[in-house]
Formats: sequence, C-alpha cells, structure tokens
Amino acid sequence: MTNKELVEQSEKLATAWESLRVSIDNLSMAIAVAKYDSDWCDYFFKSEQSSNLESNLSNIASVMLEVSNDICSKY
Repeated sequence: MTNKELVEQSEKLATAWESLRVSIDNLSMAIAVAKYDSDWCDYFFKSEQSSNLESNLSNIASVMLEVSNDICSKY
C-alpha cells in the first residue's frame, strides 16, 4: 500500500475509535444509571437505544475488519 492509502485507512480507524469511545461512554453511563434507577433499564431497551448501540458496535467491527483486510489482503 502507498502512504496515501495507509493514511486513508488510519482515518477510517480514527473515526471508528471515536464511535467506539462514544459507545464505551454510553455503556458506562448505562451501568451507573441502572444501579440506581431500575426504570431506566426499561426505557433503554424500549426506546431502541440498545439497538442503536448494537448497530454502532457492529459498524465499528465492520470498519475494523475492512481496514484489516485492505492492509493485509490475502494474496
């Protein structure tokens, strides 16, 4: 890969990292709130926030796999 291509791949990983960081923060907050407010758990799952979080984590995994495959493609 060229340096330009590697920079493009690193930019994808940087974006994925930001999404992962938001997801981690979201999970940390959810754990803290769930300890003190059992009604919040019902809201979290019924409002589809858990589905949004799952989709976000799935997208991050896809980007990471795509970058890995682009950098270390099979010959």
